[in-house]
Amino acid sequence: MTRNTNNEFVQSKILENQLYEVLLYKKMEVLAIQERIAERKLGINDNAIQTALNQSKKAEILDYSLDYTSKLLFDLVEKIISIEEDLETGGHPMLIILHRYRKDLMDVSIGEFSLREKYHLLLYLEADISMIQAYLDIVGYTNEETIKEDAEKDVRAYIQKFRHSKFGNTEIHQ
Repeated sequence: MTRNTNNEFVQSKILENQLYEVLLYKKMEVLAIQERIAERKLGINDNAIQTALNQSKKAEILDYSLDYTSKLLFDLVEKIISIEEDLETGGHPMLIILHRYRKDLMDVSIGEFSLREKYHLLLYLEADISMIQAYLDIVGYTNEETIKEDAEKDVRAYIQKFRHSKFGNTEIHQ
């Protein structure tokens, strides 16, 4: 019984680390979006790049104890909501609600999110990032095709592992 529990814990930590890597990739995409917005505004305002950089650094500091993956996830949601407001585009309702009620959610959940919940939030985040990239004609976070292909392989591998783990609901995701 203890051995099985240890294996589940190790598997959970591996999946958590892989999710964090995917979120770091998403962070690069968000930064590319912010740069594109700054480039578009450059003709209107010479300080646009600085403004975009300041906005990317300006994240509300919430006083709660979250694991590193949840912190990054909430940071990305914060940035995407800010970008959507700036562009006046609609976002995924789930992310908007999450952003609006994040403090209450932290109090209720005591800062603990399951891997499944994080995975679903990642899917919502991905949908919004893709929508914004299409709106701004952004292909990816970089022009180097090999980096993009490697990152996409990592994302696919993570999703595949998650689907086959006991944390993923294979009936829903297939």
